[in-house]
Amino acid sequence: MIEKEDSVRAVERALDILDCFAPGQLELSLTDIAARINLAMSTTSRIVSTLEKRNYLSRSKETLRYALGPKIAQISALGFSNVDIRKIALPFMRDLNRIYDEGVSLYVVQDDERICVERVESSRPLRRVINVGDRHLLTRGAAGRVLLAYLPEEKRRKLVEMDPFTTEEALEELRRSGYTVSLGEREEGVSSIAAPVWNARREVVAALAMSGPSVRFEGSGFTDKIAKVKKHADLISEALGRRER
Repeated sequence: MIEKEDSVRAVERALDILDCFAPGQLELSLTDIAARINLAMSTTSRIVSTLEKRNYLSRSKETLRYALGPKIAQISALGFSNVDIRKIALPFMRDLNRIYDEGVSLYVVQDDERICVERVESSRPLRRVINVGDRHLLTRGAAGRVLLAYLPEEKRRKLVEMDPFTTEEALEELRRSGYTVSLGEREEGVSSIAAPVWNARREVVAALAMSGPSVRFEGSGFTDKIAKVKKHADLISEALGRRER
Protein backbone atom coordinates (compact mmCIF):
# COMPACT_ATOMS: atom_id res chain seq x y z
CA MET A 1 0.00 0.00 0.00
CA ILE A 2 2.83 2.39 0.88
CA GLU A 3 4.63 1.59 -2.36
CA LYS A 4 1.43 2.35 -4.33
CA GLU A 5 1.01 5.70 -2.54
CA ASP A 6 4.67 6.53 -3.23
CA SER A 7 4.19 5.72 -6.92
CA VAL A 8 1.12 7.95 -7.17
CA ARG A 9 2.97 10.77 -5.39
CA ALA A 10 5.87 10.45 -7.83
CA VAL A 11 3.49 10.70 -10.79
CA GLU A 12 1.82 13.76 -9.27
CA ARG A 13 5.20 15.41 -8.74
CA ALA A 14 6.23 14.68 -12.32
CA LEU A 15 3.01 16.29 -13.57
CA ASP A 16 3.58 19.26 -11.24
CA ILE A 17 6.98 19.73 -12.87
CA LEU A 18 5.51 19.69 -16.37
CA ASP A 19 2.84 22.17 -15.25
CA CYS A 20 5.58 24.65 -14.32
CA PHE A 21 6.11 25.44 -17.99
CA ALA A 22 3.80 28.02 -19.52
CA PRO A 23 3.82 30.84 -22.10
CA GLY A 24 6.52 33.27 -20.99
CA GLN A 25 8.09 30.54 -18.83
CA LEU A 26 9.38 28.17 -21.48
CA GLU A 27 12.80 27.57 -19.88
CA LEU A 28 13.40 26.96 -16.18
CA SER A 29 16.40 26.06 -14.08
CA LEU A 30 16.35 23.15 -11.65
CA THR A 31 16.22 25.68 -8.80
CA ASP A 32 13.23 27.41 -10.42
CA ILE A 33 11.36 24.13 -10.71
CA ALA A 34 12.09 23.04 -7.14
CA ALA A 35 10.93 26.40 -5.80
CA ARG A 36 7.72 26.39 -7.87
CA ILE A 37 6.58 22.98 -6.62
CA ASN A 38 8.08 23.38 -3.12
CA LEU A 39 10.15 20.22 -3.36
CA ALA A 40 13.64 19.36 -2.18
CA MET A 41 16.35 19.84 -4.81
CA SER A 42 17.46 16.19 -4.57
CA THR A 43 13.94 14.87 -5.23
CA THR A 44 13.33 17.42 -7.98
CA SER A 45 16.63 16.52 -9.64
CA ARG A 46 15.77 12.81 -9.61
CA ILE A 47 12.34 13.29 -11.21
CA VAL A 48 13.61 15.85 -13.73
CA SER A 49 16.39 13.46 -14.73
CA THR A 50 13.84 10.71 -15.40
CA LEU A 51 11.67 13.08 -17.46
CA GLU A 52 14.72 14.12 -19.45
CA LYS A 53 15.69 10.52 -20.17
CA ARG A 54 12.16 9.84 -21.45
CA ASN A 55 12.28 13.01 -23.62
CA TYR A 56 9.50 14.79 -21.72
CA LEU A 57 12.06 17.46 -20.83
CA SER A 58 15.20 18.63 -22.59
CA ARG A 59 18.13 20.57 -21.15
CA SER A 60 20.17 23.23 -22.89
CA LYS A 61 23.90 22.49 -22.85
CA GLU A 62 24.65 26.22 -22.84
CA THR A 63 22.28 27.48 -20.13
CA LEU A 64 21.57 24.17 -18.31
CA ARG A 65 17.91 25.25 -18.22
CA TYR A 66 15.07 22.86 -18.96
CA ALA A 67 12.30 23.06 -21.55
CA LEU A 68 9.50 20.76 -22.60
CA GLY A 69 10.89 17.95 -24.73
CA PRO A 70 9.91 16.35 -28.06
CA LYS A 71 7.75 13.70 -26.40
CA ILE A 72 5.33 16.41 -25.28
CA ALA A 73 5.04 17.65 -28.85
CA GLN A 74 4.29 14.12 -30.08
CA ILE A 75 1.54 13.65 -27.49
CA SER A 76 0.11 17.11 -28.28
CA ALA A 77 -0.04 16.28 -31.98
CA LEU A 78 -1.97 13.10 -31.21
CA GLY A 79 -4.35 15.06 -29.02
CA PHE A 80 -4.98 17.72 -31.65
CA SER A 81 -5.68 15.07 -34.27
CA ASN A 82 -8.54 13.78 -32.13
CA VAL A 83 -10.04 17.19 -31.34
CA ASP A 84 -13.49 17.72 -32.84
CA ILE A 85 -13.89 21.47 -32.76
CA ARG A 86 -17.61 21.17 -33.42
CA LYS A 87 -18.25 19.14 -30.27
CA ILE A 88 -16.15 21.52 -28.20
CA ALA A 89 -17.80 24.64 -29.61
CA LEU A 90 -21.42 23.46 -29.56
CA PRO A 91 -22.19 24.03 -25.83
CA PHE A 92 -20.89 27.60 -26.07
CA MET A 93 -22.82 28.18 -29.28
CA ARG A 94 -26.00 26.98 -27.60
CA ASP A 95 -25.37 29.31 -24.67
CA LEU A 96 -24.95 32.31 -27.00
CA ASN A 97 -28.11 31.28 -28.87
CA ARG A 98 -29.98 31.01 -25.56
CA ILE A 99 -29.09 34.60 -24.64
CA TYR A 100 -30.36 36.23 -27.85
CA ASP A 101 -32.23 33.50 -29.75
CA GLU A 102 -30.26 34.41 -32.88
CA GLY A 103 -28.55 31.99 -35.25
CA VAL A 104 -25.00 31.03 -34.25
CA SER A 105 -22.57 29.46 -36.73
CA LEU A 106 -19.06 28.05 -36.72
CA TYR A 107 -16.99 28.39 -39.89
CA VAL A 108 -13.61 27.01 -40.95
CA VAL A 109 -11.45 27.56 -44.03
CA GLN A 110 -11.67 24.95 -46.76
CA ASP A 111 -9.71 25.63 -49.94
CA ASP A 112 -10.33 29.33 -50.67
CA GLU A 113 -13.77 29.42 -49.08
CA ARG A 114 -15.37 29.23 -45.66
CA ILE A 115 -17.66 26.37 -44.80
CA CYS A 116 -20.22 26.17 -42.00
CA VAL A 117 -19.37 23.15 -39.84
CA GLU A 118 -21.83 23.71 -36.98
CA ARG A 119 -25.02 25.71 -36.53
CA VAL A 120 -27.52 26.51 -33.79
CA GLU A 121 -30.66 27.97 -35.35
CA SER A 122 -32.90 30.70 -34.02
CA SER A 123 -36.43 29.70 -33.04
CA ARG A 124 -37.91 33.01 -34.23
CA PRO A 125 -40.17 33.06 -37.28
CA LEU A 126 -38.03 35.81 -38.87
CA ARG A 127 -34.52 34.43 -39.10
CA ARG A 128 -31.59 33.89 -41.45
CA VAL A 129 -31.40 30.16 -42.20
CA ILE A 130 -27.89 28.76 -42.63
CA ASN A 131 -27.14 25.09 -43.14
CA VAL A 132 -24.11 23.04 -42.14
CA GLY A 133 -22.08 22.64 -45.32
CA ASP A 134 -22.94 26.05 -46.77
CA ARG A 135 -19.94 27.67 -48.47
CA HIS A 136 -19.17 31.35 -49.02
CA LEU A 137 -16.29 33.58 -50.10
CA LEU A 138 -13.71 34.49 -47.49
CA THR A 139 -13.71 38.13 -48.59
CA ARG A 140 -17.38 38.76 -47.79
CA GLY A 141 -19.33 38.58 -44.58
CA ALA A 142 -18.10 38.89 -41.01
CA ALA A 143 -17.05 35.26 -40.55
CA GLY A 144 -15.25 35.25 -43.88
CA ARG A 145 -13.25 38.33 -42.99
CA VAL A 146 -12.24 36.84 -39.64
CA LEU A 147 -10.80 33.75 -41.32
CA LEU A 148 -9.25 35.81 -44.11
CA ALA A 149 -7.51 38.16 -41.67
CA TYR A 150 -5.40 35.37 -40.18
CA LEU A 151 -4.37 33.58 -43.36
CA PRO A 152 -0.70 33.71 -44.44
CA GLU A 153 -0.01 37.14 -45.94
CA GLU A 154 0.65 35.94 -49.50
CA LYS A 155 -2.59 33.95 -49.71
CA ARG A 156 -4.55 36.74 -48.03
CA ARG A 157 -3.35 39.37 -50.49
CA LYS A 158 -4.11 37.11 -53.44
CA LEU A 159 -7.71 36.60 -52.32
CA VAL A 160 -8.20 40.31 -51.68
CA GLU A 161 -6.86 41.11 -55.14
CA MET A 162 -9.29 38.62 -56.71
CA ASP A 163 -12.26 40.11 -54.84
CA PRO A 164 -11.33 43.56 -53.47
CA PHE A 165 -14.43 43.78 -51.28
CA THR A 166 -12.28 44.37 -48.21
CA THR A 167 -8.86 45.92 -47.62
CA GLU A 168 -5.66 45.13 -45.75
CA GLU A 169 -6.40 48.13 -43.50
CA ALA A 170 -9.79 46.68 -42.56
CA LEU A 171 -8.23 43.29 -41.83
CA GLU A 172 -5.56 44.90 -39.67
CA GLU A 173 -8.25 46.69 -37.68
CA LEU A 174 -10.05 43.36 -37.25
CA ARG A 175 -6.88 41.79 -35.83
CA ARG A 176 -6.56 44.70 -33.37
CA SER A 177 -10.18 44.68 -32.21
CA GLY A 178 -10.74 40.93 -32.23
CA TYR A 179 -14.06 41.05 -34.07
CA THR A 180 -15.85 42.37 -37.14
CA VAL A 181 -19.43 43.05 -38.20
CA SER A 182 -21.32 42.68 -41.44
CA LEU A 183 -24.31 44.94 -42.09
CA GLY A 184 -26.16 43.60 -45.11
CA GLU A 185 -22.99 42.72 -47.03
CA ARG A 186 -24.04 39.35 -48.41
CA GLU A 187 -27.79 39.71 -48.02
CA GLU A 188 -29.79 42.90 -47.57
CA GLY A 189 -31.41 43.15 -44.16
CA VAL A 190 -29.11 40.58 -42.53
CA SER A 191 -26.38 41.48 -40.05
CA SER A 192 -23.74 39.39 -38.35
CA ILE A 193 -20.96 39.64 -35.77
CA ALA A 194 -17.93 37.33 -35.86
CA ALA A 195 -14.81 36.69 -33.78
CA PRO A 196 -11.83 34.35 -34.13
CA VAL A 197 -11.45 31.00 -32.38
CA TRP A 198 -7.86 30.06 -31.46
CA ASN A 199 -6.20 26.77 -30.59
CA ALA A 200 -3.40 26.00 -28.15
CA ARG A 201 -0.77 26.77 -30.82
CA ARG A 202 -2.18 30.29 -31.18
CA GLU A 203 -3.62 29.58 -34.62
CA VAL A 204 -7.03 30.81 -35.70
CA VAL A 205 -8.91 27.63 -36.54
CA ALA A 206 -12.49 28.89 -36.86
CA ALA A 207 -14.79 31.90 -36.80
CA LEU A 208 -17.76 32.13 -34.45
CA ALA A 209 -20.61 34.19 -35.90
CA MET A 210 -24.03 35.31 -34.72
CA SER A 211 -26.43 36.55 -37.38
CA GLY A 212 -30.01 37.63 -37.86
CA PRO A 213 -32.31 40.34 -39.23
CA SER A 214 -30.60 43.75 -39.12
CA VAL A 215 -33.56 45.27 -37.28
CA ARG A 216 -32.68 43.12 -34.25
CA PHE A 217 -28.99 44.09 -34.37
CA GLU A 218 -29.56 47.84 -34.26
CA GLY A 219 -29.65 50.10 -31.25
CA SER A 220 -27.99 50.15 -27.85
CA GLY A 221 -27.85 46.36 -27.48
CA PHE A 222 -25.46 45.98 -30.41
CA THR A 223 -22.38 46.65 -28.27
CA ASP A 224 -23.47 43.97 -25.82
CA LYS A 225 -23.94 41.48 -28.67
CA ILE A 226 -20.38 42.17 -29.87
CA ALA A 227 -19.01 41.60 -26.37
CA LYS A 228 -20.92 38.33 -25.98
CA VAL A 229 -19.76 36.96 -29.34
CA LYS A 230 -16.14 37.80 -28.47
CA LYS A 231 -16.53 36.25 -25.01
CA HIS A 232 -17.95 33.00 -26.34
CA ALA A 233 -15.25 32.79 -29.02
CA ASP A 234 -12.70 33.20 -26.21
CA LEU A 235 -14.39 30.45 -24.17
CA ILE A 236 -14.19 28.06 -27.12
CA SER A 237 -10.53 29.02 -27.58
CA GLU A 238 -9.82 28.25 -23.93
CA ALA A 239 -11.56 24.89 -24.29
CA LEU A 240 -9.24 24.19 -27.24
CA GLY A 241 -6.24 24.88 -25.02
CA ARG A 242 -5.40 28.49 -25.71
CA ARG A 243 -3.96 30.37 -22.75
CA GLU A 244 -3.13 34.03 -22.39
CA ARG A 245 0.53 34.94 -22.39
